[in-house]
Amino acid sequence: MGFFKTFIKLSVFFIVFSISIFSDQNDKRHILYLMHSNEIDKALIQYQKAWEKEPLDLEILQKMSLILLKNGANSEDSEIQKLSMFGAGLSASNVSLDILEIGLKSQDLETQLLSLHFISLLNDNKTDTLLSKAMRSDFLPTRLEAAYHMAQRKHPHAIGQIESLMFKLPAFVKPFFPHLFAMLGTDSATKYLLKFLNDSNSDVRLETILSIANLNRDDLLVHIRKKFPNSTIGEKEAICYSFFKLKDSSSLEEIKKLSQSSIENVKLAALRALYHLGDHSKKEEIEKLALDNNLFAISILKEIPNSQNTLHKLLLSKNKLIRVNAAISLLHLKDAKCLETLKTILLTDSKDTALEPFFSIGRTMMYFKMVPLAVYRVKDIKTDPSLSIKEALLREMLELNYEDFFKIVKAIFDTPQNDLIPTAMTLLENVASDDSINFLKDIAKNSKIPLIRDYANLVLYRSKIEGPYESYISNWIKNQSQDIVIQLNVNPEKKSEKTQNIYSLTKEESTRLLLDMFIALSSKQDESSLKIIVEAIKKTNPKNRYALAGMLIRATQ
Repeated sequence: MGFFKTFIKLSVFFIVFSISIFSDQNDKRHILYLMHSNEIDKALIQYQKAWEKEPLDLEILQKMSLILLKNGANSEDSEIQKLSMFGAGLSASNVSLDILEIGLKSQDLETQLLSLHFISLLNDNKTDTLLSKAMRSDFLPTRLEAAYHMAQRKHPHAIGQIESLMFKLPAFVKPFFPHLFAMLGTDSATKYLLKFLNDSNSDVRLETILSIANLNRDDLLVHIRKKFPNSTIGEKEAICYSFFKLKDSSSLEEIKKLSQSSIENVKLAALRALYHLGDHSKKEEIEKLALDNNLFAISILKEIPNSQNTLHKLLLSKNKLIRVNAAISLLHLKDAKCLETLKTILLTDSKDTALEPFFSIGRTMMYFKMVPLAVYRVKDIKTDPSLSIKEALLREMLELNYEDFFKIVKAIFDTPQNDLIPTAMTLLENVASDDSINFLKDIAKNSKIPLIRDYANLVLYRSKIEGPYESYISNWIKNQSQDIVIQLNVNPEKKSEKTQNIYSLTKEESTRLLLDMFIALSSKQDESSLKIIVEAIKKTNPKNRYALAGMLIRATQ
């Protein structure tokens, strides 16, 4: 009798257990069915209820995200398509390759290029196949981009594909190809480089010399030497550059002759080559050209130690362009006397002017010129093209002593220079000293400027500093994300979409901040951050869901 009761109890237990498992599996299937049916809100609510008291099911979260991204990739809305490619790319996972392949077939060029960019970042056997498919695109920019990635990866079919593309295109595109063949480095590719050195198009010859130099193809030096006597002005400059880049001192006599040239660019290129090949007496001649206001010479001084005194004199020039380029060279030499001049570029002038690189005829020397931003508005360029240059300068300032660097950062916050705030915050995060952490804690709590306060909390969260930083991010997302649509093509010139009030965030700033916050959350890969992302996907603007789905995949790897 006792045995019979025990048997009954066990049977009931197994029946209940089986029903529980069946019910659990049924719930999962229903959630995935809702996702396939585009009933995203219902699916997310059911997911949250089903696992309210259980650990998050990471496998089903990933499946839900992939379904959402696939639906978005097949959408007829080009904006949703692009956001789906962006989300698939942000996932940084090979499981998103099928979704990126859909983007590659899109009839929208931007969607194709976005998809191709993220495909090139993934290491998978399928990546090579997709790059070959991209070479059959109807859009030339897609094919050129795919050719570059094939050469970079040394794709097994790269030489044939690139060769075929080159012959189909008009002659003016040919200078694009020497760099690709130089990257490949095969015997067949090298044969093309030798042909390019004698091409009838001077731009092709010039690009070939530069590619050989920049990719350290010293096996081709003997062929460059042969070019020396009958070369153009630009080629002479590039050949001098290639000699010092490839450490070739066998042509010193020819370079010395060019150092006496009446053509200033050629003379300077030769002096620079001689200096780098060991003749340091040429420093004085380069400094003399710099003091004569040769902007290329001023820029070259950044490569020459102990040239600070000359650059200090140039900081006193009445010509602003000379002062700016002297300051940039001093920054490379880690001289803090550059800061006052560079501060005007980063802060005072940043709303009116852009920095633009200006290259010599041989494209081996460069200085920065200042261009009114109005020029770019006429050209319909949507963002300040010099922002990346200013960010690079700011990063380089980190190599100065901390007090000098901190003065610049504080000036950025005091202005405030909003476009530089994210980079400045990241650099403070990299310093990770007690002073920088205490400063971040102070502005996270007390700054009256939302962008500064928000980024300070984000940096402290990323740095795993104890405090209320996760709850701050969670609350920010709950309060802000419904009103923000992630913008992949930000247009800061649309004044109707901006506000000059520093106490509120523009759409562009909010987009970047939103993404930075979600990247930080997904990097944590813990339950609390995952729940924040799931809740945000439920409440955010529907178009944002595709990018955030990629974050979920990233967080569940």
